Amino acid sequence: MRSLYLCILSLVSSVIMAQTTEGDELWMEPDRPGMATGTGVMPFKKVMWETGFEAGLGNEYSILLPTTMFRFGIAPFAELRVEYDGLLLQQTDKSWSYEVAPLIIGTKLRVFDGSEQYKWIPKVALMANLAIPCTRTMAEIMHVAPSLYALFSNDVTSWFNIGYNVGVEWDGLQPKPYTFLALCLGFNITEEVGAFVESYNYITDYGRNIAGECGLDAGFNFMIHERVQLDIYAAINAKDPAAESYVGLGVAWLIN
Repeated sequence: MRSLYLCILSLVSSVIMAQTTEGDELWMEPDRPGMATGTGVMPFKKVMWETGFEAGLGNEYSILLPTTMFRFGIAPFAELRVEYDGLLLQQTDKSWSYEVAPLIIGTKLRVFDGSEQYKWIPKVALMANLAIPCTRTMAEIMHVAPSLYALFSNDVTSWFNIGYNVGVEWDGLQPKPYTFLALCLGFNITEEVGAFVESYNYITDYGRNIAGECGLDAGFNFMIHERVQLDIYAAINAKDPAAESYVGLGVAWLIN
């Protein structure tokens, strides 16, 4: 599968080389990889496709096939986002089933671009999503589920940046939301190669015993063309690494 994926990627790269002309705006800030979301908003009238595959290696084998998102610049300060995930899951009898996730439609809004003089003042963006049941069976058990996030980032130096998110997410099943927190450290190793280390957390209950999920992930991204980024990453459940871990491969393509 990986050989086929790389062949497709090579074909895509050759196509966009013919598209790129001198004077094009070479904005390239994908949201993938990782669970945290950056503050970058798609430029007006630009389109980006971000997709990838993820293999779960814990107690249950699974393949996220694919996770894919289109981002559209609909205003100088706003983008429209459409996301779809499908999951291949191994059953107890070793057979495989395919499950679709709710269709996610959302927007990201630029609020503040930060300060060149005062680096401690972060860039700020807001993001809102709606998870919509996309099958009849799914619609029978869940409602449309919103989620809201505040996104922040600081460019500390030319090679190091910090991103952090806080949000609330509803699952469409229970009225009580859970809190999402993420912290991402990004490193620009060269102009073409970067790396990140990230902590992401889902808090479901508060009080003396805080319940939820705590994850850690890390990876590398490679600019194989000025319009194409390839990424690889790995993630674990920090509470129980043996029970839940992932590896992933993805690509982001600035289409126009």
